[in-house]
Amino acid sequence: MSYKAINHLVILGILAIITLVCFVKMAHVNDVQNLQIVQNVNGGIEVRREGGWYFRMCPRIWEYPKASVEICNEQDKDAIVMQFSNKTTARLNCQIGYRIDGTNDNMIVRLHQQVEGNDDKIWKKVQTQLQTEAQCVASQYTPSESVEKFPEFAEKIHNAIVHNDKLLEEGIDVVSFTCAGLPKYDTETEAQFAKQKEADLAKRLAEAEKLKLEAEKLKVEANYQMQISEQKGQAEAEMAKAVQAAEKEKKLAEIAAQKQVEVAKLEKEKAEIEVEKQKQVAKIEAEKLLAVAEVQKKTEAEKLEAIKLQAEQKVAEAEAKKVAIEKSGAITELQQAELDLQKAIAQYKWESIGKAIAGVKLPQMMNIGTGGDGKSGVGALDQLIQTMTVEKLGAISPAPAKK
Repeated sequence: MSYKAINHLVILGILAIITLVCFVKMAHVNDVQNLQIVQNVNGGIEVRREGGWYFRMCPRIWEYPKASVEICNEQDKDAIVMQFSNKTTARLNCQIGYRIDGTNDNMIVRLHQQVEGNDDKIWKKVQTQLQTEAQCVASQYTPSESVEKFPEFAEKIHNAIVHNDKLLEEGIDVVSFTCAGLPKYDTETEAQFAKQKEADLAKRLAEAEKLKLEAEKLKVEANYQMQISEQKGQAEAEMAKAVQAAEKEKKLAEIAAQKQVEVAKLEKEKAEIEVEKQKQVAKIEAEKLLAVAEVQKKTEAEKLEAIKLQAEQKVAEAEAKKVAIEKSGAITELQQAELDLQKAIAQYKWESIGKAIAGVKLPQMMNIGTGGDGKSGVGALDQLIQTMTVEKLGAISPAPAKK
Protein backbone atom coordinates (compact mmCIF):
# COMPACT_ATOMS: atom_id res chain seq x y z
CA MET A 1 0.00 0.00 0.00
CA SER A 2 1.30 3.40 -0.93
CA TYR A 3 2.05 6.17 1.48
CA LYS A 4 -0.80 8.27 0.08
CA ALA A 5 -3.36 5.53 0.67
CA ILE A 6 -2.17 5.16 4.23
CA ASN A 7 -2.70 8.85 4.83
CA HIS A 8 -6.20 8.70 3.48
CA LEU A 9 -7.00 5.82 5.85
CA VAL A 10 -5.61 7.71 8.83
CA ILE A 11 -7.63 10.77 7.94
CA LEU A 12 -10.78 8.69 7.59
CA GLY A 13 -10.13 7.07 10.98
CA ILE A 14 -9.60 10.44 12.60
CA LEU A 15 -12.81 11.76 11.06
CA ALA A 16 -14.69 8.68 12.28
CA ILE A 17 -13.35 9.15 15.77
CA ILE A 18 -14.23 12.82 15.70
CA THR A 19 -17.73 11.98 14.42
CA LEU A 20 -18.20 9.37 17.14
CA VAL A 21 -17.04 11.77 19.83
CA CYS A 22 -19.37 14.48 18.50
CA PHE A 23 -22.24 12.01 18.43
CA VAL A 24 -21.60 10.97 21.99
CA LYS A 25 -21.29 14.53 23.11
CA MET A 26 -24.45 15.67 21.31
CA ALA A 27 -26.68 12.65 22.12
CA HIS A 28 -28.46 12.90 25.49
CA VAL A 29 -31.09 10.76 27.29
CA ASN A 30 -33.75 11.56 29.94
CA ASP A 31 -35.24 8.82 32.13
CA VAL A 32 -39.00 8.92 32.46
CA GLN A 33 -38.92 9.34 36.29
CA ASN A 34 -36.85 12.50 36.03
CA LEU A 35 -37.12 15.97 34.57
CA GLN A 36 -34.14 17.92 33.25
CA ILE A 37 -33.14 21.54 33.18
CA VAL A 38 -31.19 21.90 29.92
CA GLN A 39 -29.07 24.99 29.39
CA ASN A 40 -27.93 25.38 25.79
CA VAL A 41 -24.58 26.88 24.72
CA ASN A 42 -26.36 30.13 23.96
CA GLY A 43 -27.72 30.31 27.54
CA GLY A 44 -31.27 29.29 26.74
CA ILE A 45 -33.13 27.17 29.38
CA GLU A 46 -35.37 24.24 28.50
CA VAL A 47 -37.37 22.00 30.90
CA ARG A 48 -37.50 18.48 29.53
CA ARG A 49 -40.23 16.33 31.11
CA GLU A 50 -40.46 13.50 28.55
CA GLY A 51 -38.21 10.50 28.65
CA GLY A 52 -36.03 9.45 25.67
CA TRP A 53 -33.00 10.48 23.55
CA TYR A 54 -32.35 13.94 22.13
CA PHE A 55 -29.43 15.89 20.58
CA ARG A 56 -27.90 19.05 21.90
CA MET A 57 -24.57 20.65 21.19
CA CYS A 58 -22.63 20.78 24.44
CA PRO A 59 -25.59 21.62 26.80
CA ARG A 60 -25.44 21.76 30.58
CA ILE A 61 -27.98 19.45 32.17
CA TRP A 62 -29.41 19.20 35.75
CA GLU A 63 -31.70 16.27 36.66
CA TYR A 64 -34.37 16.21 39.38
CA PRO A 65 -36.67 13.31 40.32
CA LYS A 66 -40.26 14.14 39.43
CA ALA A 67 -41.39 12.49 42.71
CA SER A 68 -39.53 11.70 45.88
CA VAL A 69 -40.34 9.66 49.00
CA GLU A 70 -38.32 10.35 52.11
CA ILE A 71 -38.23 8.39 55.37
CA CYS A 72 -37.46 10.19 58.61
CA ASN A 73 -36.24 8.00 61.46
CA GLU A 74 -33.96 7.98 64.46
CA GLN A 75 -31.47 5.63 62.86
CA ASP A 76 -30.65 8.17 60.18
CA LYS A 77 -30.93 10.91 62.80
CA ASP A 78 -33.43 12.84 60.72
CA ALA A 79 -36.61 12.10 62.74
CA ILE A 80 -38.90 15.09 63.24
CA VAL A 81 -38.28 16.68 66.66
CA MET A 82 -41.36 18.01 68.53
CA GLN A 83 -41.96 19.72 71.84
CA PHE A 84 -45.30 19.27 73.59
CA SER A 85 -47.28 21.79 75.63
CA ASN A 86 -45.60 20.66 78.86
CA LYS A 87 -42.17 21.32 77.32
CA THR A 88 -41.25 17.62 77.00
CA THR A 89 -39.85 16.47 73.66
CA ALA A 90 -40.25 13.53 71.31
CA ARG A 91 -39.09 12.37 67.89
CA LEU A 92 -41.56 11.39 65.22
CA ASN A 93 -40.70 8.71 62.67
CA CYS A 94 -42.62 9.25 59.48
CA GLN A 95 -42.68 8.95 55.70
CA ILE A 96 -43.42 11.83 53.33
CA GLY A 97 -43.81 12.01 49.58
CA TYR A 98 -43.65 15.10 47.29
CA ARG A 99 -43.54 16.03 43.59
CA ILE A 100 -42.12 18.94 41.59
CA ASP A 101 -43.55 18.20 38.12
CA GLY A 102 -47.07 19.41 38.81
CA THR A 103 -46.34 23.06 38.12
CA ASN A 104 -45.32 25.11 35.06
CA ASP A 105 -41.85 25.38 33.56
CA ASN A 106 -41.18 28.87 34.92
CA MET A 107 -41.76 27.74 38.52
CA ILE A 108 -39.56 24.70 37.98
CA VAL A 109 -36.80 26.92 36.65
CA ARG A 110 -37.21 29.24 39.66
CA LEU A 111 -37.01 26.28 42.06
CA HIS A 112 -33.92 25.11 40.19
CA GLN A 113 -32.35 28.50 40.68
CA GLN A 114 -33.15 28.44 44.43
CA VAL A 115 -31.67 25.01 45.09
CA GLU A 116 -28.77 25.58 42.66
CA GLY A 117 -29.29 22.28 40.98
CA ASN A 118 -29.07 20.31 44.25
CA ASP A 119 -32.02 17.96 44.83
CA ASP A 120 -31.12 17.54 48.54
CA LYS A 121 -31.97 21.17 49.09
CA ILE A 122 -35.50 20.52 47.83
CA TRP A 123 -35.84 17.80 50.49
CA LYS A 124 -34.49 20.16 53.14
CA LYS A 125 -37.22 22.65 52.23
CA VAL A 126 -39.86 19.92 52.67
CA GLN A 127 -38.28 18.65 55.90
CA THR A 128 -38.13 22.12 57.38
CA GLN A 129 -41.78 22.82 56.62
CA LEU A 130 -42.75 19.40 58.03
CA GLN A 131 -40.81 20.19 61.20
CA THR A 132 -42.67 23.47 61.54
CA GLU A 133 -46.13 22.04 60.99
CA ALA A 134 -45.49 19.04 63.30
CA GLN A 135 -44.34 21.40 66.04
CA CYS A 136 -47.43 23.57 65.66
CA VAL A 137 -49.61 20.49 66.13
CA ALA A 138 -47.53 19.05 69.02
CA SER A 139 -47.77 22.30 70.98
CA GLN A 140 -51.53 21.72 71.25
CA TYR A 141 -51.09 18.37 73.07
CA THR A 142 -49.46 16.86 76.09
CA PRO A 143 -47.55 13.61 75.65
CA SER A 144 -50.42 11.74 77.29
CA GLU A 145 -52.91 13.34 74.94
CA SER A 146 -50.75 12.54 71.92
CA VAL A 147 -51.00 8.90 72.97
CA GLU A 148 -54.66 8.92 73.93
CA LYS A 149 -55.66 10.93 70.83
CA PHE A 150 -53.02 9.66 68.42
CA PRO A 151 -55.35 9.27 65.39
CA GLU A 152 -56.45 12.88 65.80
CA PHE A 153 -52.85 13.98 66.38
CA ALA A 154 -51.55 12.23 63.25
CA GLU A 155 -54.45 13.48 61.12
CA LYS A 156 -53.75 17.09 62.08
CA ILE A 157 -50.09 16.79 60.99
CA HIS A 158 -51.21 15.11 57.76
CA ASN A 159 -53.69 17.89 56.96
CA ALA A 160 -51.11 20.55 57.75
CA ILE A 161 -48.30 19.24 55.49
CA VAL A 162 -50.11 17.60 52.55
CA HIS A 163 -50.62 20.18 49.75
CA ASN A 164 -49.04 22.76 52.01
CA ASP A 165 -49.60 26.25 50.58
CA LYS A 166 -46.09 27.56 51.29
CA LEU A 167 -44.44 24.64 49.53
CA LEU A 168 -46.87 24.90 46.62
CA GLU A 169 -45.79 28.51 46.15
CA GLU A 170 -42.25 27.19 45.61
CA GLY A 171 -43.36 24.49 43.18
CA ILE A 172 -43.30 21.58 45.65
CA ASP A 173 -46.45 19.57 46.25
CA VAL A 174 -46.50 17.20 49.25
CA VAL A 175 -48.79 14.34 48.23
CA SER A 176 -48.51 11.89 51.15
CA PHE A 177 -47.64 11.71 54.82
CA THR A 178 -47.71 8.78 57.24
CA CYS A 179 -46.71 8.57 60.90
CA ALA A 180 -44.66 5.50 61.73
CA GLY A 181 -46.33 4.84 65.05
CA LEU A 182 -46.20 6.89 68.23
CA PRO A 183 -43.48 9.47 68.78
CA LYS A 184 -40.37 8.44 70.68
CA TYR A 185 -40.60 10.45 73.91
CA ASP A 186 -37.67 11.66 75.97
CA THR A 187 -36.46 9.92 79.12
CA GLU A 188 -38.39 12.15 81.51
CA THR A 189 -41.57 11.61 79.57
CA GLU A 190 -41.03 7.85 79.51
CA ALA A 191 -40.56 7.89 83.31
CA GLN A 192 -43.69 9.97 83.69
CA PHE A 193 -45.53 7.50 81.49
CA ALA A 194 -44.32 4.68 83.72
CA LYS A 195 -45.68 6.45 86.78
CA GLN A 196 -48.92 7.19 85.00
CA LYS A 197 -49.07 3.58 83.97
CA GLU A 198 -48.75 2.49 87.59
CA ALA A 199 -51.34 5.07 88.65
CA ASP A 200 -53.63 4.04 85.84
CA LEU A 201 -53.14 0.41 86.76
CA ALA A 202 -53.97 1.16 90.39
CA LYS A 203 -56.92 3.24 89.27
CA ARG A 204 -58.10 0.47 87.01
CA LEU A 205 -57.69 -2.05 89.81
CA ALA A 206 -59.71 0.22 92.10
CA GLU A 207 -62.31 0.70 89.42
CA ALA A 208 -62.37 -3.03 88.82
CA GLU A 209 -62.84 -3.64 92.54
CA LYS A 210 -65.52 -0.97 92.59
CA LEU A 211 -67.22 -2.54 89.62
CA LYS A 212 -66.97 -5.91 91.33
CA LEU A 213 -68.56 -4.52 94.50
CA GLU A 214 -71.21 -2.77 92.45
CA ALA A 215 -71.85 -5.99 90.58
CA GLU A 216 -72.22 -7.84 93.88
CA LYS A 217 -74.52 -5.09 95.08
CA LEU A 218 -76.56 -5.30 91.91
CA LYS A 219 -76.65 -9.07 92.26
CA VAL A 220 -77.91 -8.83 95.84
CA GLU A 221 -80.45 -6.19 94.86
CA ALA A 222 -81.51 -8.30 91.89
CA ASN A 223 -81.98 -11.34 94.14
CA TYR A 224 -83.91 -9.22 96.62
CA GLN A 225 -86.06 -7.77 93.84
CA MET A 226 -86.55 -11.26 92.45
CA GLN A 227 -87.73 -12.53 95.83
CA ILE A 228 -90.04 -9.55 96.17
CA SER A 229 -91.34 -10.14 92.66
CA GLU A 230 -91.87 -13.83 93.38
CA GLN A 231 -93.74 -13.07 96.62
CA LYS A 232 -95.69 -10.33 94.91
CA GLY A 233 -96.45 -12.67 92.03
CA GLN A 234 -97.62 -15.40 94.43
CA ALA A 235 -99.77 -12.89 96.34
CA GLU A 236 -101.23 -11.58 93.12
CA ALA A 237 -101.84 -15.14 91.93
CA GLU A 238 -103.62 -16.00 95.19
CA MET A 239 -105.61 -12.79 94.99
CA ALA A 240 -106.49 -13.47 91.37
CA LYS A 241 -107.52 -17.01 92.34
CA ALA A 242 -109.70 -15.68 95.19
CA VAL A 243 -111.21 -13.06 92.91
CA GLN A 244 -111.94 -15.71 90.31
CA ALA A 245 -113.55 -17.92 92.94
CA ALA A 246 -115.64 -15.00 94.22
CA GLU A 247 -116.60 -14.08 90.68
CA LYS A 248 -117.53 -17.69 90.03
CA GLU A 249 -119.67 -17.88 93.18
CA LYS A 250 -121.26 -14.55 92.31
CA LYS A 251 -121.97 -15.78 88.80
CA LEU A 252 -123.43 -19.03 90.09
CA ALA A 253 -125.57 -17.09 92.60
CA GLU A 254 -126.76 -14.80 89.84
CA ILE A 255 -127.56 -17.80 87.66
CA ALA A 256 -129.43 -19.48 90.55
CA ALA A 257 -131.34 -16.27 91.32
CA GLN A 258 -132.16 -15.80 87.66
CA LYS A 259 -133.28 -19.40 87.52
CA GLN A 260 -135.56 -18.86 90.52
CA VAL A 261 -136.93 -15.72 88.91
CA GLU A 262 -137.53 -17.59 85.70
CA VAL A 263 -139.15 -20.48 87.59
CA ALA A 264 -141.35 -18.06 89.56
CA LYS A 265 -142.19 -16.26 86.36
CA LEU A 266 -143.04 -19.58 84.72
CA GLU A 267 -145.14 -20.64 87.71
CA LYS A 268 -146.88 -17.28 87.63
CA GLU A 269 -147.56 -17.65 83.94
CA LYS A 270 -148.82 -21.19 84.51
CA ALA A 271 -151.06 -19.98 87.36
CA GLU A 272 -152.32 -17.15 85.18
CA ILE A 273 -152.98 -19.60 82.38
CA GLU A 274 -154.75 -21.94 84.82
CA VAL A 275 -156.82 -19.05 86.22
CA GLU A 276 -157.63 -17.96 82.71
CA LYS A 277 -158.48 -21.52 81.86
CA GLN A 278 -160.72 -21.79 84.93
CA LYS A 279 -162.29 -18.44 84.03
CA GLN A 280 -162.95 -19.70 80.54
CA VAL A 281 -164.33 -22.97 81.94
CA ALA A 282 -166.46 -21.03 84.44
CA LYS A 283 -167.58 -18.72 81.66
CA ILE A 284 -168.45 -21.69 79.47
CA GLU A 285 -170.25 -23.39 82.38
CA ALA A 286 -172.06 -20.17 83.19
CA GLU A 287 -173.07 -19.75 79.56
CA LYS A 288 -174.07 -23.36 79.47
CA LEU A 289 -176.07 -22.94 82.69
CA LEU A 290 -177.72 -19.82 81.33
CA ALA A 291 -178.58 -21.64 78.15
CA VAL A 292 -179.99 -24.55 80.13
CA ALA A 293 -181.84 -22.10 82.36
CA GLU A 294 -183.28 -20.37 79.30
CA VAL A 295 -184.35 -23.67 77.88
CA GLN A 296 -185.71 -24.74 81.24
CA LYS A 297 -187.41 -21.38 81.64
CA LYS A 298 -189.20 -21.87 78.34
CA THR A 299 -190.04 -25.42 79.30
CA GLU A 300 -191.28 -24.26 82.71
CA ALA A 301 -193.32 -21.54 81.06
CA GLU A 302 -194.96 -24.09 78.84
CA LYS A 303 -195.53 -26.39 81.78
CA LEU A 304 -196.79 -23.49 83.90
CA GLU A 305 -199.18 -22.66 81.14
CA ALA A 306 -200.37 -26.26 81.15
CA ILE A 307 -200.66 -26.16 84.95
CA LYS A 308 -202.46 -22.87 84.66
CA LEU A 309 -204.89 -24.40 82.26
CA GLN A 310 -205.33 -27.40 84.54
CA ALA A 311 -205.72 -25.05 87.52
CA GLU A 312 -208.27 -23.00 85.66
CA GLN A 313 -210.04 -26.21 84.76
CA LYS A 314 -210.01 -27.32 88.36
CA VAL A 315 -211.06 -23.84 89.45
CA ALA A 316 -213.93 -24.07 87.05
CA GLU A 317 -214.74 -27.46 88.40
CA ALA A 318 -214.34 -26.10 91.91
CA GLU A 319 -216.65 -23.21 91.12
CA ALA A 320 -219.12 -25.64 89.76
CA LYS A 321 -218.79 -27.68 92.84
CA LYS A 322 -218.95 -24.49 94.87
CA VAL A 323 -222.26 -23.75 93.45
CA ALA A 324 -223.28 -27.28 94.18
CA ILE A 325 -221.89 -27.04 97.67
CA GLU A 326 -223.56 -23.81 98.28
CA LYS A 327 -226.67 -25.57 97.36
CA SER A 328 -225.85 -28.70 99.21
CA GLY A 329 -223.50 -27.33 101.90
CA ALA A 330 -220.61 -29.88 101.18
CA ILE A 331 -217.52 -27.95 102.46
CA THR A 332 -215.23 -30.99 102.62
CA GLU A 333 -214.98 -31.44 98.88
CA LEU A 334 -213.63 -27.87 98.44
CA GLN A 335 -210.92 -28.43 101.02
CA GLN A 336 -210.05 -31.69 99.35
CA ALA A 337 -209.65 -29.93 96.02
CA GLU A 338 -207.28 -27.29 97.53
CA LEU A 339 -205.06 -29.96 99.04
CA ASP A 340 -204.90 -31.84 95.75
CA LEU A 341 -203.95 -28.65 93.91
CA GLN A 342 -201.13 -27.81 96.34
CA LYS A 343 -199.82 -31.33 96.15
CA ALA A 344 -199.81 -31.33 92.34
CA ILE A 345 -198.02 -27.92 92.20
CA ALA A 346 -195.32 -28.99 94.69
CA GLN A 347 -194.72 -32.26 92.92
CA TYR A 348 -194.39 -30.53 89.52
CA LYS A 349 -192.07 -27.89 90.99
CA TRP A 350 -189.55 -30.34 92.44
CA GLU A 351 -189.62 -32.59 89.43
CA SER A 352 -188.89 -29.64 87.13
CA ILE A 353 -186.04 -28.36 89.28
CA GLY A 354 -184.51 -31.83 89.53
CA LYS A 355 -184.59 -32.30 85.79
CA ALA A 356 -183.15 -28.84 85.13
CA ILE A 357 -180.14 -29.23 87.32
CA ALA A 358 -179.53 -32.91 86.67
CA GLY A 359 -175.98 -33.46 85.39
CA VAL A 360 -175.05 -29.71 85.54
CA LYS A 361 -172.23 -28.33 87.76
CA LEU A 362 -173.76 -25.30 89.46
CA PRO A 363 -172.13 -22.65 91.61
CA GLN A 364 -172.60 -22.92 95.35
CA MET A 365 -175.04 -20.01 95.29
CA MET A 366 -176.89 -18.53 92.36
CA ASN A 367 -179.54 -15.77 92.41
CA ILE A 368 -181.69 -15.79 89.37
CA GLY A 369 -183.92 -12.93 90.43
CA THR A 370 -185.39 -10.97 93.38
CA GLY A 371 -188.73 -11.76 95.03
CA GLY A 372 -191.52 -9.31 95.23
CA ASP A 373 -190.90 -8.81 98.90
CA GLY A 374 -187.25 -7.74 98.32
CA LYS A 375 -185.74 -10.90 99.79
CA SER A 376 -183.26 -12.96 97.81
CA GLY A 377 -183.52 -16.69 97.16
CA VAL A 378 -187.16 -16.78 95.95
CA GLY A 379 -187.39 -17.97 92.37
CA ALA A 380 -189.63 -16.63 89.66
CA LEU A 381 -191.26 -20.04 89.42
CA ASP A 382 -192.11 -19.99 93.15
CA GLN A 383 -193.60 -16.49 92.79
CA LEU A 384 -195.66 -17.56 89.82
CA ILE A 385 -196.89 -20.68 91.60
CA GLN A 386 -197.67 -18.77 94.78
CA THR A 387 -199.51 -16.05 92.87
CA MET A 388 -201.49 -18.50 90.87
CA THR A 389 -202.24 -20.55 93.95
CA VAL A 390 -203.41 -17.56 95.96
CA GLU A 391 -205.50 -16.25 93.06
CA LYS A 392 -207.06 -19.61 92.44
CA LEU A 393 -207.58 -20.31 96.09
CA GLY A 394 -209.14 -16.89 96.44
CA ALA A 395 -211.37 -17.65 93.51
CA ILE A 396 -212.54 -20.93 94.96
CA SER A 397 -212.61 -19.94 98.59
CA PRO A 398 -216.16 -20.09 100.00
CA ALA A 399 -217.98 -16.90 100.38
CA PRO A 400 -218.79 -15.82 103.86
CA ALA A 401 -221.96 -17.27 105.29
CA LYS A 402 -224.93 -15.19 104.95
CA LYS A 403 -226.53 -14.18 108.14
